[in-house]
Amino acid sequence: MRLLIVDDEPSILELLGVALKALGTYKVKTATSAKQALQMIEGKPREFDAFLLDIQMPEMNGIDLCAELRRNDLYKNAPILMLTAMSQMSYVEKAFEAGATDYVTKPFNFEDLKQRLNAARKLKYSKAAAGETEDAPSLMRSVLYHESQDFSSELDFSKVERFIGSAEFENYVRQMSLSKASQTCAFALRVANGAEINVQTSSMGFYKTMMKVAQELVQGTQSAGSLLCYAGNGIFLCAEHGNRLTDTEKLERAIATALAKGTFSGPRPEIAIGEHAEMEGFDPASGPKLLEDAIERAKQRAVFLVDPDSSNVTHISSAPVSRTATPYVQRPQRPPQPAQSKARPDRQAYEKMLLDSLRNG
Repeated sequence: MRLLIVDDEPSILELLGVALKALGTYKVKTATSAKQALQMIEGKPREFDAFLLDIQMPEMNGIDLCAELRRNDLYKNAPILMLTAMSQMSYVEKAFEAGATDYVTKPFNFEDLKQRLNAARKLKYSKAAAGETEDAPSLMRSVLYHESQDFSSELDFSKVERFIGSAEFENYVRQMSLSKASQTCAFALRVANGAEINVQTSSMGFYKTMMKVAQELVQGTQSAGSLLCYAGNGIFLCAEHGNRLTDTEKLERAIATALAKGTFSGPRPEIAIGEHAEMEGFDPASGPKLLEDAIERAKQRAVFLVDPDSSNVTHISSAPVSRTATPYVQRPQRPPQPAQSKARPDRQAYEKMLLDSLRNG
């Protein structure tokens, strides 16, 4: 894998370069600024398979550099790992929204970095094996060749505000756990008749229907500024934290009402939105479990139907709304934590940690 590491600390670049080259599977080049990195790729053939970016850099920070890389057609799907001392959720959210694949906080464990890089590489190769290349994404191929869109597959909503890929979304939720974000929650929206829509409409018709649901979900979560993804099988996910929690019942009514007034080439989408699931701990298993719980709550929730021919919006679900035995209750806000210093980690300690990881790896 050909890597470009961008960091304004020469010592970090040197240590990472030596460590990754020692693995024998990485060809590493470095840049000391975002400007230099952009000059290395501008107007040139694709030279890099993945990027490691620091956030805190002069002139242009790593998040803005990430966004610039995503605007380059050659690198719009390349793995981009943020490698930074900034652990605040505001930075995490901005990085993933800008297009980051994963987020690694300094000082990092070198073994963990290797695993994250391997995961990014496998994701890249799995998409290539499925035909989801830059030139022929799965949806476009299905339209061109009149194939059916796989209902379980992910749809590309990358141009929709606050939508990120499902793998990136899982990494984002994991980082929420590692950052110990207060009151971390997630909820899911289920398109109950999604499989029927997929069968009865063209690939483009299915995509447009799901796009309408995605746009309404964006509109309904605007005040919370939540990150979103489409996980396949008619399931949308939303992750939130702190006091920025969406009223899911109100959101469900608003989206169902908007969809009742819309025009579709096939069946009208029928939705159900589950109540928030809450992260139970701050360990690696908490993120996946949170998403599983959110999806399960959406599956247990009865469909919210609105009569499109009625001037009055009414809930006409044919089954009673499923409720959990103990409804979600927002926990009191945790006491404010001391402000995290923006100073860079001690250089000698950081170099020693990297060298120790290299010797032990």
